[in-house]
Amino acid sequence: MRKTALLASILIPAVLLCACSKEATESRVEEKEVDSLVKEWMADDSTTEPVKAASEDIDEGATPLDRFEYTVREDGSAAILKYKGTDTEVVITSHIGEAPVTEIGQYAFEAAWDIERITLPETITVIGEQAFLDCDSMTSINIPEGVTKLQRATFAGCCALTELTIPASVTETQEELLAGCQLTDLYVLNPALTYQSWGLEDLDPKCTIHAPEGAAILQWANDNGFPTAE
Repeated sequence: MRKTALLASILIPAVLLCACSKEATESRVEEKEVDSLVKEWMADDSTTEPVKAASEDIDEGATPLDRFEYTVREDGSAAILKYKGTDTEVVITSHIGEAPVTEIGQYAFEAAWDIERITLPETITVIGEQAFLDCDSMTSINIPEGVTKLQRATFAGCCALTELTIPASVTETQEELLAGCQLTDLYVLNPALTYQSWGLEDLDPKCTIHAPEGAAILQWANDNGFPTAE
């Protein structure tokens, strides 16, 4: 666009000069001079910084960025907004250029039926509402230690998921967190974390709740007939 505007700014005065009187004709820019000037400016790209391909500026082994919609925010962090691929295994990069990837957005992986395994980097601190809703082939996913809150229906409908670890960093959860899952083992590492209508009530058989001795979740498990283990 810059070069197009520049081309117009050169050619328009030349055309006007050609239409002027004889007195102006002598000061007219010759056509070959205009052409030479235009070519010189069109070839000059010294003001444009080279841009490194985004797909090269991520973790080695991470899923390429062309499988995602993402954003880099003004604070210098990046967020994954939407997954668009058909991979069976997805590895999220920890950075895009110099921007750490800190968030998985709302509905980012909703109905990503092909995915069997997702690996999240430890840079993630926010997982949006229903981020993995209906990933019904997913058998494995990790929750990074930096995550403090699991929002509503984060893993709802992940019916192939049989085991999940909620790290000690998680201090708050919302309802329907695990609705529709078929867990056999749930590890809750924060002893203060309480059950908040996660959707386990209808499990048959009931999953085993693993938690530190004296953990609040163990009392809920005992009251509701869930087997427990440390």
